[in-house]
This record gives sequence, C-alpha cells and structure tokens, in this order.
Amino acid sequence: MPLPFSACRLLACALLGAWLVWSTPAAARPADARCAAGTTQTPPPRALKLAALAQREHAAWGGAALDAQGRLLDAGSYEAEDTPRSLRVAPPWQRVMGYWEAVDPDGRIPSQVRFGALRPADRRLLQQALQQASASRLQGLGVGPDQGLSSAELRALQTAIDRVAVVDTPWSAAFISWLAREAGLQAAEFAFSEAHADYAGAAWAATQREQAGQPTPYALRACDLTRAAPRVGDLVCQARGTGAELDTFAKLGEALAQRDAGGGALPMHCDVVTQVDAQGFDAIGGNVLQSVTLRRLDFAPGTRHLDPSYLPAGCVAGTPGCVDRHMSRQPWSLLLQWR
Repeated sequence: MPLPFSACRLLACALLGAWLVWSTPAAARPADARCAAGTTQTPPPRALKLAALAQREHAAWGGAALDAQGRLLDAGSYEAEDTPRSLRVAPPWQRVMGYWEAVDPDGRIPSQVRFGALRPADRRLLQQALQQASASRLQGLGVGPDQGLSSAELRALQTAIDRVAVVDTPWSAAFISWLAREAGLQAAEFAFSEAHADYAGAAWAATQREQAGQPTPYALRACDLTRAAPRVGDLVCQARGTGAELDTFAKLGEALAQRDAGGGALPMHCDVVTQVDAQGFDAIGGNVLQSVTLRRLDFAPGTRHLDPSYLPAGCVAGTPGCVDRHMSRQPWSLLLQWR
C-alpha cells in the first residue's frame, strides 16, 4: 500500500538526515569522547620523557623563544653553525644529522644540496665523487704525490656538503621522529618520517580504528585542537605553506585520510607541548627560525582551548580586541594526543 504523502515526506527527511551524517567526513563529526576523556588523564611516562627530551634539546640549542604574541624573545643557535655552546654538546649541524638517524639509520637523508640550479645535487653522489678524488686512490692509480685530496681536505669538503644538506633539507619532522624514538616508541607505535603528514596520518587512521572498536598499537590519536586541551607530551600541529587552506580539523583530517603514507606533499608542522598552565602552554619545535625554538600559546580567557586570535580567521589583526600573534599566527587545528 502506498504511503501517505506526509509519511513519505518524513521518510525522505530521515533518509536525507542519515545520508548527511554518513556522508560527512569523519573529521567534521563531533570530537570523539576519547579525546575529551584523554585531556583529563595523566600523560603516560613516555609522553613526559618526550617532552623532557625536547626541553633538553631546546637548552642545547641556546633557548630560542617566541612569546605569546609570537615575537622573538631570545635567539638560539642556527642549524648551520659548527661551534657548540659548550664542550658537552655537539654543534648544531651535527645535532640535526643525529635527528635524521631516527628517520634513516643508513644516513641517506638529508640528501639535497642546492646551489642555485633548478635541480639539487645528491649528497651521497657528491661524497662518492670525493672518494674518487682522494690522494690515496689517485696515487694508487699511478699519479704523482701532489695529486688528489689529502685526508684533511677530504674531511673538510665532506663536512661542508653535510652542513649544506642540513640547511637545505627541512628537518622539523626528523626532530619529532628523533624525540619519539628516544622516548622509546617502536615502529608500530609511531611512523618515523621526514614528513609530519606521515605520522599525523597514521594517528588519524589509528583514531578511525579506535572509533570502530578495532585494536591499534599506535601511540597517538587525532583530536580537534579547538575542542580538546593539550597535555604535556602531546603534539600541536598545523598545515602550512601551500597547504594553509587546510585551516580546520575537518579539512586537514580529510586530506590526511586521503593521503597514502609517503605520498604527495602535505606541508605541515608540529610542536611538542612541554608545559601547561591555566593561561596556556609552551611548545617546542625543530627547524623553527632555523633552530629548536619554544613558543608560548595562550588559551582563550576562561577556557582550556587555544585562543582563536592565533588562527588566520580568528580575528583581524589591528582591530580592537584582537591580539596580533605575529609569527605564531598559524592555522593550528590538530592535536595528536597520547592514547
């Protein structure tokens, strides 16, 4: 028997509502209750260790810092410097090379050496060429004693190539990967990568499995930074550069869900939360102003959520009541919360 018109209309509305719910990207749905519950839990020991390691590296680099308005308070060491701040720490460029070991223990990256050309040179190929020009090899082929590079010259050129590669290859994700590995995370728990999008995407996938009631060993879940408060050891993230239009949790999450690990470029940056109080939190990131830099981020008054004035669409800088956040005005949207 055909349904009355009013019943058909009600059924159509119900079907439309269901379609809207299920067709909405998971990122756009209300924040998962696990994220809200996680904000009240004590961070696990490895989260605290990760934050402590970030603080140690920050001190070793000289303590560069941005205040809550995103203004530079102190400048630390820069990535290309070869003079350590004390005899007990390695110089900055060597510390960066150490971070890369967390991503690639074989030392293949950083690989790019730029010199003004359209295509950069490969660091490993340049080092192989240097070995071909060593004095011991050339003299073994019968050339005169004054031919070829001495061991000191060879070492100087190899060091110069490594330092240029450090400068020319973004290393902020390698820094986070190094912290995670040093904190004791294993490959199943964290996607060690030179791209923030790889480990953020893995956290996004782990969150979907968690919501579906499926087990996952991954250590982090993806939460909406505008709805969940950060804890010590959590990561706060943003899209940047050409991906700056990904300025919300929903948009960034959809992009992460569609991207394969190691896939196309999705420019991002993440900092480690190292201290939280009633007014805001401190976060430390690598390759920020070519150093390991701490930034202060304020909560909105009376809340535990990031002040919207940090967001590009939060308020118009220069208008009454809007605080200009300068270098910290970024599309912060993603919280990677320890599970």
